[in-house]
Amino acid sequence: MIDERSTVGPLNFLHIVSNVLSMRSFGGLGSLFVAIFVFSLSAAQAENSKTVRIAVVNTPQFSGLMQSLATDFSAKYGTHVEIYGGSDVYERARAGKADLVISHYGKSEVERFVLDGYGTWPRMVFSNQAAIVGPKNDPAKIAGLTNASEALRRIANARAPFVANAIPGMSYIFDLIWEEANRPSKDGWLIATSESKGRAIRLAEEKQAYVMWGALPFLRYKQKHNSKYEILVSADPVLQRVMAAVVVKPDKIAGVNVQGAEQFVSYLLQPETQAKVAAFRSPGSDLQLWWPAARNNARGGHGD
Repeated sequence: MIDERSTVGPLNFLHIVSNVLSMRSFGGLGSLFVAIFVFSLSAAQAENSKTVRIAVVNTPQFSGLMQSLATDFSAKYGTHVEIYGGSDVYERARAGKADLVISHYGKSEVERFVLDGYGTWPRMVFSNQAAIVGPKNDPAKIAGLTNASEALRRIANARAPFVANAIPGMSYIFDLIWEEANRPSKDGWLIATSESKGRAIRLAEEKQAYVMWGALPFLRYKQKHNSKYEILVSADPVLQRVMAAVVVKPDKIAGVNVQGAEQFVSYLLQPETQAKVAAFRSPGSDLQLWWPAARNNARGGHGD
């Protein structure tokens, strides 16, 4: 749900008040305008305080997770949630169109946004994940394994083709599990390519090869293109990709609903909410593809 609402920041407020007060020269009519303006502004600010604007990267949005959490949050606290899903979440925040940003912890813009003073320190909230996908006949017999490096070792031993998905995040995970598998020779099975995302999946289908991609983008591709490929390995924690929440700072961006943003982060950190994340299932799969990632050491508990 996207709602492009304008906000009135402190500087604009002072400018408008100055202009309105100058109307006093018109007598009682000017005073009436002042009263109407102040009442309208107060009502608008009260409405804004009950709305929190969240800019989130694509996967939590199109998977349905964010809408599920937002609905629960609104029911509990009476705060309306506006969700924007896209890749330009930090640009949107800098433009004053978000109170809270949720993205992968390793997203390149996170560090600069925080160090430039635009956002608070990131709080880990949940993880999605990558998966090894492949044909149903599964020549290397990896389906259901909980160890991705063992899956890669079997693929290498069977000389079953594997397409390298040319996304930095996927390349990093591949290198990691390749090292864990004791660096098997890449000859005869690894297909190095510049293809990425859906194009890498199409190439893998042509070659009847294994390939690694985000589990949720793959499910979206599978539904759209009626792919016969399946998620074969997904349960290894090394495949998880942590996401973090950053509250936008009002001293940098006018009109930010800090209270609403902090309340939503607090909601995400609650054990009950983390359990909801773990229980969530995306359309098209019964697999658990979202994982709790919150840590809240400030909260007292039985484990202290």
